[in-house]
Amino acid sequence: MAKNSNTQKTQPINIKDEDFRLLAQRLPGGILIHKEGEILFANGRAHTIIGVDEVPGLAGEMLTGFFPPDAWQRLRQSIAGGKPQDGYSGWSADLQIVRPDDRKVHIESVTTKINFSSGEVLCTSFQDVSRRKQSEKIIRHQANYDNLTGLPNRTLFMDRLTQELIRAKRQKSRVALMFIDLDRFKWVNDTLGHGAGDLLLKEVSKRLQKCLRKSDTIARIGGDEFTAILPDMIRGPHAERVADSVLTELATPFILEGQEAFISGSVGISVYPDDAVEMGELLKNADTAMYRAKNEGRNAFRFFTPDMHDEAQERMELEKDLHHALLRQELVLNYQPIVDMRTNKIMGVESFIRWNHPKRGPIPPNTFVPIAEEIGLIADITQWTIRTACIQAQQWRDKKRVVEDFFVSVNLSCTRCRELSTDDKISSILEESGLPPTALVLEITENILSEDEERAMVMLNKLVELGVNLWLDDFGTGYSSLSVLKKLPVNGIKIDRAFVPDVTSNSETTVLVEAIMSLAKSLKRRVIGEGVERDDQAEFLVKHSCFWGQGYLYSKAITAQEFEELLTSRHKNG
Repeated sequence: MAKNSNTQKTQPINIKDEDFRLLAQRLPGGILIHKEGEILFANGRAHTIIGVDEVPGLAGEMLTGFFPPDAWQRLRQSIAGGKPQDGYSGWSADLQIVRPDDRKVHIESVTTKINFSSGEVLCTSFQDVSRRKQSEKIIRHQANYDNLTGLPNRTLFMDRLTQELIRAKRQKSRVALMFIDLDRFKWVNDTLGHGAGDLLLKEVSKRLQKCLRKSDTIARIGGDEFTAILPDMIRGPHAERVADSVLTELATPFILEGQEAFISGSVGISVYPDDAVEMGELLKNADTAMYRAKNEGRNAFRFFTPDMHDEAQERMELEKDLHHALLRQELVLNYQPIVDMRTNKIMGVESFIRWNHPKRGPIPPNTFVPIAEEIGLIADITQWTIRTACIQAQQWRDKKRVVEDFFVSVNLSCTRCRELSTDDKISSILEESGLPPTALVLEITENILSEDEERAMVMLNKLVELGVNLWLDDFGTGYSSLSVLKKLPVNGIKIDRAFVPDVTSNSETTVLVEAIMSLAKSLKRRVIGEGVERDDQAEFLVKHSCFWGQGYLYSKAITAQEFEELLTSRHKNG
């Protein structure tokens, strides 16, 4: 069978030296032809990358500058053996050179053996990858370091902690893990702005680094939370010293945009392998210890102890259940009558929130209210409390079994007080319930001024403009009671229950209560006594112009139904 006449045999192309030179000059990368350390040819791109006008003819050291000594050895062995190493036809290098103008250039190169008609040579092709390497460096930094503070972020922190625990296990040493949470950071953001908050975080990071050794690691893992890894704890009580130093640094005033700001810190510490051998457990224990420090007053450090684990488990369960408490109608209000002690008439009630847990039974407010504040539920719970109390009070007023000016009081945290007064929740609740503003009393405490006095005063005055009454609760227990009494727009004060039981038996308490009531009278503030349990206590208070009181002498805090029954009983008895 005849072959196709159109089929032609491919002829080899004869590339001359000039053709090669032309091709090499057109390539985007650098090309070096060399033999035994002598550069025979370099294209224009090689000149540009290396930073010299002429490459051929330079001393052989110029080429060796591309390769570390061990690299030259490996290259020569590879070529002498006549076989490519690791399945590759040449030898690659990733290195940095310094040009004659002292600029550093990052090079990626590949060297292969080529047989020319004149003999065997080596061809090194290379690229300037400096920009790419710089971009990669930036990406790596962003992936491992916090952009604001420059500290290691959560990713790098976890990697370093993993490595330190591996080393500690091998060397049988100890590692302390420290969780640091800033107290009052939200206050700085809310009052001075997020710019000041960022400045604070930067300054905090600098101060924390001053507290550590070079072998320690400090990281920012998010928000206002920092962590520290303290290896080799077997050498001494380093963690205690670091924690003390951290608290001192954080308690020192910060100057932010020309304004002085005060914060503090809560520190939790867990130790490997004493408290845990698994990283996850170690992290959880440090976090638990930090919450213990925060709950016990802040500006303190606590080491993890086994009892904290049970407490943390208990708290976690309560947090989970508290999220559903409102929907499941597990929260209820109890009411304690506030009585005119001269006539025994009920003038109003104070509402007390209770949580009837379906499995645990009654849970006191001092247990679940702090949890609600920390997990962000206090706003919804407070709003529900005010609405429920207002609706109930208006129902009692409608039944005509209470005095015409019957009122209900609700305790407020200062934060929620500001929120309610700014978003018109109070006015909408009053409109919904039909309760007159003057029939609602909001009880506040002196610490409302401790974080942001100016803002708090604006909000309290707005509440007064709505017609709501403000009472100062727990009067006499704060550090500046006398000064804040004149400043706050309150029309009533409540003598703390800690004083009332001793007013007739302890001379110092008697003098103190008399002074409080005299001061309140001069400032035209109504005085309400708490914790009245005996007739002689009531008589003493009335004698000194404290006419309203509440306590077990009249009634404990009772359910709405029980209060209805109390009203019915009083109505029958005239």
